[in-house]
Amino acid sequence: MFQTYLRKIASSLNILFMQTKDSFYRQCLKEELAKRCERNPNYSLRAFSKACNLSPGELSQILSEKRVPSYKCAKKIMRGLDLTPKEETQFLSSLADKHQRRGLKKLSRAFKDLKKVPAPKTINIDLFRVIGDWYHYAVLMLTYTEGFKNDSKWIASQLSITELEAKLAIERLLKVGLIKEKNGTLIGTNENITTADKHLTTPALKRHTKQSLEKAIFSLENDPIEDRSHTYMSMAIDPNKINEAKKLIEEFTNKMSSYLESGRRTRIYEFGVYLYPLQKKDLP
Repeated sequence: MFQTYLRKIASSLNILFMQTKDSFYRQCLKEELAKRCERNPNYSLRAFSKACNLSPGELSQILSEKRVPSYKCAKKIMRGLDLTPKEETQFLSSLADKHQRRGLKKLSRAFKDLKKVPAPKTINIDLFRVIGDWYHYAVLMLTYTEGFKNDSKWIASQLSITELEAKLAIERLLKVGLIKEKNGTLIGTNENITTADKHLTTPALKRHTKQSLEKAIFSLENDPIEDRSHTYMSMAIDPNKINEAKKLIEEFTNKMSSYLESGRRTRIYEFGVYLYPLQKKDLP
């Protein structure tokens, strides 16, 4: 029940945004990879490494922070990314800072001559993706089901997503503290994350809601009636009661969540209640 859980997590994590601790150059790589996977579900890490003029092994090491690119390597990577001149400077600056923090004695002259430009305050990419893309909550909820396997290929097959998407989702969920690894398996956690810029959650929440509606349509057309319920009602209402209606919906979803999650949890479901106007607002 991703939508119900979304509301719970968004509340407990204070809307889930904070200033990122990730280096700017890794942010750029991860976000570009996520965008390409979103446009093409079959896009692979191998294809991305080719676009960045790297071998798959080199890119994998950079993404996992096992390797920090040199200046020459960074220039090759940037040719494959669509960066503005300012972002290119920030990309190189973040690399220079990373090399210095690692205690590199002989820093490249190109890095030394680089004018330091502070990276702007940005939305944490991992958190944005966790909120915005439905399959993160699906992976999270799978950890609570009987027979769960800590295997990205199995997770991908269960959710009809790519193995790469499953791997990225696990990485993000681990990083933001929503799951942890224990005794060789993944388990959910309620670790809190303090946040800032709460207004920035709006695009992510809209994205998630849109995906939820799209999947509801897919279920309507593909799942048997015994496995689903799509209930809607058109009403002539008093708009002044909307706020109270939202509270009643919240109470209802909490009760439904408690009821459905109290038995044997063997399958992931999405549950949503929608209330929206069918009539245009009167002009003043």
